[in-house]
Amino acid sequence: MGLEKFAEEVLKEVTEKAGDRLSVQTVSANKNNGVTLTGITASKHEGKGGVCIYLDNYYEYYCDNRITLDEVTEDVYDKLMEHRNDLDGVDMKALWDWEAAKTRIRAKLVNREMNCGFLKKVPHRDFLDLAVIYYVTVEGLPEGVNGAFTVSDGNMEIWKKEEDDLYQMAVSNMRLDGKPVFEDMEKVIRSMVPEEIPDLAVGIPKFRFYVLTNPQKVFGAVELLDGSTLKEIGDELGCDFIVLPSSLHESIIIPADVSAAYQELAEMVTDINRNVVSVEERLSDHVYLYGRKEGILRIAA
Repeated sequence: MGLEKFAEEVLKEVTEKAGDRLSVQTVSANKNNGVTLTGITASKHEGKGGVCIYLDNYYEYYCDNRITLDEVTEDVYDKLMEHRNDLDGVDMKALWDWEAAKTRIRAKLVNREMNCGFLKKVPHRDFLDLAVIYYVTVEGLPEGVNGAFTVSDGNMEIWKKEEDDLYQMAVSNMRLDGKPVFEDMEKVIRSMVPEEIPDLAVGIPKFRFYVLTNPQKVFGAVELLDGSTLKEIGDELGCDFIVLPSSLHESIIIPADVSAAYQELAEMVTDINRNVVSVEERLSDHVYLYGRKEGILRIAA
């Protein structure tokens, strides 16, 4: 059974369970790096809808005989019912009102080449081999539930704003969420294992490296846009530094005085992207270098 047929079967069973309580339908969502997910969403007849439950992982488990169709149906239905009221308190005024949207605008970095088709539909700007795109956080959701919508060209027409307005607002809003997170990975690793375990057993690296992300650790690679943050890191390390784009959510920082060659590091990033990082969360295969004297981040390899 293919994914499309699988989704039809799940939709049929969930619709029967929901009866008149929910209006259920399948949707296709275009995600980062050309990934398309298939999901089921539901709306109440008398109000707003709830979350979208994606079926792709369910389908993988079903194909591996780790879950039955009935179990999928039951779980999807339970989740739709659990979250059916999530949007009731959401104010969507930001869709058409710039004043309501501007303090909630955030930026994120995506791979420019892998999103070339999508970038034709949204305001963006080039940054190294990446692109800066924008989203608006949604307020009024239940605790623990996050939501956002990507800013489209249509939003820009309604707001009567230019891309530069978005960029300036997104950069200034970064610090509304708190200070950037810059952590020594050795300390992070040590904090995760008992003290009596020797360094060799916990994989302490041969040279020091750090993780840079935002307080939420979601789309945290965007911290590379903050020149003040990069300068502070350079001052703290006392040297130029190398940036490995780990994923959409964080970057790895290495002092530039290490012996590793840029091309070797780029090959390592590429290998990790192909074998560890999911397609949707990949950022770049390149390695960047920040020069303290110039205050500029550039592609090194």
